[in-house]
Amino acid sequence: MSLWNDLTPSKRCDWIDQLRGWAVIVMIEVHVVNVWLFPGLRPDWLNYLNGLVAPSFTMAAGYSLVISTFRTDGTLRPFWPDTARRLGFILLCAYALHAPGITAADWTVLNTAQKARELFKIDVLQCIVFSLLILQFLARLVRNPRVFTGLALVIAIFVPLVSPHLWAHGVADGLWLPIRGLFNGNTDRGVSSLFPLFPWITFPAFGAFLGGLYRHLRVEPIDGKARWSEPKFLAGLAVLGAVLLAWGTSRQQAWLWGGQWLQENGTWMLHSPTGAFTYGELGAIANTTLPSVAGRAGFILLGGSLMGAIELLRPKGHGPNPIKAASAESLLLYMLHLNLLFSVLLSPAVIGLTGLGWGSLGWPGTLLLTAAVIGLNLWAGILWQRVRQTPERMRGLQLKAVALLGVWFVVGGWWTFRHFLQSPELAKEPYHFLNAARVRKGLPPTPDGLSRDPQEYFREAERRKIRLSEGARADLTRLIESRRESR
Repeated sequence: MSLWNDLTPSKRCDWIDQLRGWAVIVMIEVHVVNVWLFPGLRPDWLNYLNGLVAPSFTMAAGYSLVISTFRTDGTLRPFWPDTARRLGFILLCAYALHAPGITAADWTVLNTAQKARELFKIDVLQCIVFSLLILQFLARLVRNPRVFTGLALVIAIFVPLVSPHLWAHGVADGLWLPIRGLFNGNTDRGVSSLFPLFPWITFPAFGAFLGGLYRHLRVEPIDGKARWSEPKFLAGLAVLGAVLLAWGTSRQQAWLWGGQWLQENGTWMLHSPTGAFTYGELGAIANTTLPSVAGRAGFILLGGSLMGAIELLRPKGHGPNPIKAASAESLLLYMLHLNLLFSVLLSPAVIGLTGLGWGSLGWPGTLLLTAAVIGLNLWAGILWQRVRQTPERMRGLQLKAVALLGVWFVVGGWWTFRHFLQSPELAKEPYHFLNAARVRKGLPPTPDGLSRDPQEYFREAERRKIRLSEGARADLTRLIESRRESR
């Protein structure tokens, strides 16, 4: 029997595993390149590709929700305890990443008021958890997989239609900070949400719609057979992706910028099919509109269907599959690479040793570092997959990891405190001890303890043997000189 006619019901969706796995890998590339590559060297095509990581990741989460929530007979699997605990753990990890830190030093001597507010920044993990909680509630409200699939599509269309209006200046400002960032990404009290639910819940909802289709066509059996074969589903996915991509790219410019400029109360506003917005608001809402969302979703579906086809046709080996390991251990790799980059490699002590600060590498060095970080993370994912095969060993390692985190909470971070005590000129956060440290070095105090003289910073960086590219020096000069306005 040919693959096209094989109607064996599916037990595992390979294309979504491939999409999630590659999204994790590209996500690591995004962060490494954004940190170490010289400013201005990233081509536009790479920026666009990197911008598809979060939509892919969140769409895969919504897709998997349907498969894991509804049984083949249409009944619901219980939310408690497994699903609730898993989502709770992800949410804990999400807020831990934006906490002042994971050490006592971070929460005390290295803490600031702004760092405390940053705890409530809505990032991709918070977006995923809150989106899945909403979709879980909806699934248990309607208790019908087909109705749920239709409602998920309604959400995916409705949210980007209303999102631009929620991004208008002043909307949601002043709300309780823990929920403020769910509505838009405008800055309020110094905090800007990276992944507000409007429009980002669109991607999990659209993923849930696709998951519902897959469940209906490939999982739910009729007389022991699926309605569609896997190749037929992938072909349909590609066609849908092409339609969405074509419509989104053709409509995006006119949808956002088409209309008439009118002056209202002294302010010029563009009245378009999307609504009435100022020029500044139009820039902010560019990625929140329905065509923008449709275009990105279409590109992802084309890529996902191609990945699924390759996985379907390629010869199967017997060794570990790093892509599937990245997919299965996506949370582990997400947390691991972020902590490796921002807590270790970008710590002042390590930068002082390596000289590799922000924007300090060209393409060759950045590619080598990217490959090394990706390789390390994939190795960790494969290794943890093996550990999972022995539950007792896994639990033992988890307990040891918790104990290690406890020790790190007590002893970690103090060398960063010592670093800024010795080099207060290099601080970028207004720690309360900076002025005392400046006085001890014979430097004049400043209103917040931060340097106001770029040359002061560069002299100390040179003494510390910290390498700075011309672009990094220019950025630092602008940053430091901008502080003079706060006098």
